[in-house]
Amino acid sequence: MVGRSASGKSTLLRLLSGTELPTDGYVCINGHTLDEVGNVGEMKGSPFWAKMASPPPMGPSQDGPCRVQPVILQGKPDFDDKLSVMERIVQTGLVTLQRCNKQGRLLEEESARDVLRCIAHDFASLLTLSKEQCNSIPSELSPSGEFLFCIACGCMMSVAPSIATQDAYRFDILVENGMYYPILFLDELFDAEHPNTVEKCGRGLLNLIRSGAVVVSATHRPEYFDGLSSRTVTFSGGKVLF
Repeated sequence: MVGRSASGKSTLLRLLSGTELPTDGYVCINGHTLDEVGNVGEMKGSPFWAKMASPPPMGPSQDGPCRVQPVILQGKPDFDDKLSVMERIVQTGLVTLQRCNKQGRLLEEESARDVLRCIAHDFASLLTLSKEQCNSIPSELSPSGEFLFCIACGCMMSVAPSIATQDAYRFDILVENGMYYPILFLDELFDAEHPNTVEKCGRGLLNLIRSGAVVVSATHRPEYFDGLSSRTVTFSGGKVLF
């Protein structure tokens, strides 16, 4: 999505993610309004760099809308170095999973952590985060590594609610039931970065998209996404121009 500042790009991302309510009308995605897909309103405790709507209540999987939650990424994480990059990615998924536990369901933390670790390694591999980067601490990452780290954490936040709906935290059961891929909204995430940094992240993003992820970017720098985007939508004065 491209357009001048205040043209409506970020507002649409917030509406689609469910972190904001429309002042009039409603948002409908694949035949379901947002109140059918999940709760509306920003999840309490969301970090400044990643915004997400309140996840739907935990419970067994049901037919109907996918419970993957869109996540808005708008900056790099400010994590300390107490955990390695991989441990922090797993922890981000676990924290989100715990916040989905609105019905007091007993979480087997170690079992959940094992599943999240498998999924985190999959995302890290797709995003081209090397083993060395995963074993390092956040402050040792290069600029492109920091963004890939951010995206990996966003992936974990996005899929955690779908994991919470499973009857057991076992990776083989998740694979059998169908593991959803994330929905990521990039709100001018790369706009202030050097083109080389964005180029180094492009391969990982493309791998993620080809694997089934949905990625939408609001940007002033559409050239950064050449070869990645399947379509471009232009905004002006709050209106969509095709």
